[in-house]
Amino acid sequence: MIKQHAFATRRRKAILGTTGCMMALTAVLYAAPAVAQDAEQASEQSGDGDIIVTASRREERVTDLPFNISAYGGEQLERANISNIASLTRQVPNFNIIDAGARTAAAQIPIIRGLNASQTTSNAARYFQSPVGFYLGNAPVTGSLPLYDLSRVEVLRGPQGTLYGAGSLSGAVRVVPTEPRLGEVSGSVTGSVGKLSHSKDPSYAFGGIVNLPVGDTIAIRLVARQERQGGFIDARDVLKRQGDSYINGAPVLADSTDVANSPGVYFNKKDYNYADTTFARAAIRWEPTDDFSVGIAYNFAKSKGVGGNIDNDSFEGGASPLDPRIQLEPTGEYERSIPMLEPWKRQTELASLDASYDLGFATVSATVAYGKTRGRSSNDSTVSLLGSPFGFFYTGAPANPRAVIPVANNDRDRSWTEELRIVSKEGGFIDYTAGVFLQQQRRKIDLFVYAPGASEQSFAAGGSRTPIYHGFFGEPDATYIPTLSDGLAYSQVTSQRFREVSFFGDITLHLTDAWSVTGGARVFKQKFSSNQDLLITLFAPPGSPEVDGVGVSLINSASSTKGTDQIFKVNTSYKLGGNGQVYATFSQGFRRGGANTFSTPAINPIIFEPDALVVYKPDRTNNFEVGIKGSMARIYYSLSAFYVDWKNPQIDLQTPYNLFPAVVNGASAESKGFEMELSGPVMDGLSFNLGLAYARARLSKDFGLPAGDGAGSEVPNAIRGVKGDQLPGAPDWSGAGSLTYTHAAGKGEMTYNLGFDFRSGTWNQLKSQSANTPASKQSGYIMFNGSIGYAIDDWNIELYGTNLLDKRAVYAANLRTLNSIATLGNWGNAYSVSRPREVGIRLTKNW
Repeated sequence: MIKQHAFATRRRKAILGTTGCMMALTAVLYAAPAVAQDAEQASEQSGDGDIIVTASRREERVTDLPFNISAYGGEQLERANISNIASLTRQVPNFNIIDAGARTAAAQIPIIRGLNASQTTSNAARYFQSPVGFYLGNAPVTGSLPLYDLSRVEVLRGPQGTLYGAGSLSGAVRVVPTEPRLGEVSGSVTGSVGKLSHSKDPSYAFGGIVNLPVGDTIAIRLVARQERQGGFIDARDVLKRQGDSYINGAPVLADSTDVANSPGVYFNKKDYNYADTTFARAAIRWEPTDDFSVGIAYNFAKSKGVGGNIDNDSFEGGASPLDPRIQLEPTGEYERSIPMLEPWKRQTELASLDASYDLGFATVSATVAYGKTRGRSSNDSTVSLLGSPFGFFYTGAPANPRAVIPVANNDRDRSWTEELRIVSKEGGFIDYTAGVFLQQQRRKIDLFVYAPGASEQSFAAGGSRTPIYHGFFGEPDATYIPTLSDGLAYSQVTSQRFREVSFFGDITLHLTDAWSVTGGARVFKQKFSSNQDLLITLFAPPGSPEVDGVGVSLINSASSTKGTDQIFKVNTSYKLGGNGQVYATFSQGFRRGGANTFSTPAINPIIFEPDALVVYKPDRTNNFEVGIKGSMARIYYSLSAFYVDWKNPQIDLQTPYNLFPAVVNGASAESKGFEMELSGPVMDGLSFNLGLAYARARLSKDFGLPAGDGAGSEVPNAIRGVKGDQLPGAPDWSGAGSLTYTHAAGKGEMTYNLGFDFRSGTWNQLKSQSANTPASKQSGYIMFNGSIGYAIDDWNIELYGTNLLDKRAVYAANLRTLNSIATLGNWGNAYSVSRPREVGIRLTKNW
């Protein structure tokens, strides 16, 4: 008993939170790099129902923090069957992600308070910085990690640049894993299996946790989990390919003797959009004294699968747009007519070393983290490219009846961060936090466009192997499609480098026992550079260098930007009678600027983008917020109103004619609304959680930018926005809630949980952005989930259900209406949809 109390005392004294580190701290902390560890008790609730959090770098109740924060305990997340960030957002009002499945994890944009101006879905990694900062424990996250074995999740709305090491434009999310527990042998094994509606492909997961002490001062925690998300989309009209590659395998000919005119060979694939994820975490904690702690953690996640949660129920069938001899059936819900399957994979690793040392008057802490992620996916772009101004160049004249245009999207991202922080002890007239943050990031994004079999088909159809360049030198009767030997027609390799050093902190004056005032600032210096190499076979003029005997255009472009800036924060709070407070906050957010790399008029006079698009500016938010929060009769409450002024909003897009990826700036936008949360017991055994939010996020000024038209001219205002346009992916209304009832049953305990979440309608992009890529608005939705569990001794069995009413919610829609081949119609419409109802059973053994 005495030993256990000593361990608990050490845990209470550890200063928790997101903390940073510089290597110089190694010499200070016993010549060993160290980390501020999150005590396992931090997820416990205080007597009035508050969750204990460490968002402010101190161990505090949610009600004591004078800003807007939502906290969700590990058990609450598990009951709602939440295993990733996308599913988490459905439980958090005013936090949204357009979820097209695990395949697009690197392309998802987290949206807090509606602050997003970019198209919500993309196959490729984004070229700009995320507007929301993500942390696992104390380390900024690079890539995507599953949510498993968690103490809690903290969601902070509003800019947090003076509180967290990495800056944030609109908010921060801190995922706090369960840390190793000193003096305790414990663990669990869990397994689940689920039946997905509209599918014969089962979903399942199994995992285990082991916590082991090593002497009195060291503990190790090992975590592993394997999960499969069953597929539910049926792929139709898939072209059979030669070999085993969906990238450059040429289509199989139905008549091998007729290369020019033979139809392809087609097949269907049921439930093709599965996803498998493997996750492991190893953590070591060392507390040689009550004042000093060190932690090392390594996280690994690997996912792979085929396709995404995308269907097309609007295709009416009929003759194939590519080969009128082939009749296609109409598609319905959870069906998609698509020329190719789309395999993908992603691997993410995150290693961190943390330390914390109690100086008595303050705690100095540090974090060193190294994260990397890499993903590879093959995506069908047949419809999008044939429906573009370049469609002629990919299908030839006469058109290739077996045309398929795979795109390989690859991304690699490596980030090294160091943070050093000092946090004062509470209880005096002044509280302070001060820190320095360093980040070095390297990112590489590749895009390779293939036209497998096009070269052979176009030559057999009468095209000359000495190509005549359509649009440059007249319109020939037959066009040869030049590609490299592996079918490559276009490649774009973009390399980015980013460096930042920043100093940040805040000071709080406790003017009276009830009234406090806080001022904070962040000063930072950033440098960004980008380099791009293009290889193009379709537009190479005579005399161009040759690869595989084919003339190619080789274009290199580079650009860079750097700057120094600062942001500020002011907050005041006043404690009310009982356990409540009112507060007011002004805070600023900042996101780095950068540079696009593509062909400009000086590089290529035909396929270019204007110089006005080369550099994009940083964007900044001014956030104004007032709120009241506290607890009364064990009911936690929080109500806040906010107004956000967003200057130079960054927009990630493809240019409307050349389809170059680019980031551009709008003029300004704003978001205004409120957030409300209530939680606590209703009566003995019955508790509830309720959240409701409103955010009216709109452009507040018109803007217009030019773009190249792909034929040597510039189109003014080709990229535009109109005052009043609703920001993409940003619902006006959002909410979530749950009821939980627990009672004794025999020698065990029964728990019933029913939850819901809803969102109002959203746009997939700015309504006025481009006539070439029309915007669409999707209806709102409400979904229900629930569980029934029975716990006895160390066993727990649970029946769970998600999307109980089997709602097909459409999160976003990409509509194809611009056609260089008029008969494409709505064949290529793509709807990102919710997963259907899943009902399953989960069994857990604890020890």
